[in-house]
Amino acid sequence: MDHPIIYLALGDSLTQGVGADQPDRHFVAQYFGKLKHSNECRLMNMGISGLTSGELLELIGTSAIRKLIPHATHITITTGGCDFIDWYEKGASMAVLTQSMKKVWDRTGKVMRQIRDLNPDASVQVLGFYLPLPAYEWGFKLASRVLKSMNFGYAHLSRKYGVQLVNPFDAFLYRKDFFADEVHPNQKGYNVLAELFQQSCVMEKKESIPRFSLKK
Repeated sequence: MDHPIIYLALGDSLTQGVGADQPDRHFVAQYFGKLKHSNECRLMNMGISGLTSGELLELIGTSAIRKLIPHATHITITTGGCDFIDWYEKGASMAVLTQSMKKVWDRTGKVMRQIRDLNPDASVQVLGFYLPLPAYEWGFKLASRVLKSMNFGYAHLSRKYGVQLVNPFDAFLYRKDFFADEVHPNQKGYNVLAELFQQSCVMEKKESIPRFSLKK
């Protein structure tokens, strides 16, 4: 008999589901629906709109979240997008952009490390970056280069900590019909994200990637 699924969703407005038609139709709810095999399965959605990578790092350091992590069978992470929104709203200087990228990588790596310290066996997935709508107007080439670089960095961290990267870049490219506003997916976009997470989970099972192992 399969053990109950305990799904812990951590992250920003994408985890919360901003832009979805209904609260039970964002990617977290849809993905849980695919994972759920009995009424004993549980979903804990800790998505907070506007949460930056630094704030996520603080969140997983709280006693409440640290108590949940060891019991989870599945964990998803969405983070980093709000950091770049802050950068853009503050003037979009290249010097600050480079600093922001390094900070997001560092904080996301620490998030992964703390999760793996508490739970080396869970299936952990992190969402990469897609181009937001403003990027098509103010600098497609630069935005593409930056976000591909961010996804490359997330891929490196994912390999290091035994995490699956869910990369939405190609699926969202030129798909302006996937957006509810400048940055958030609409229902079509969330349907695609849910499918990408499901595909990643199936691939993980087929590959049987080694769980986290890092000498302290």
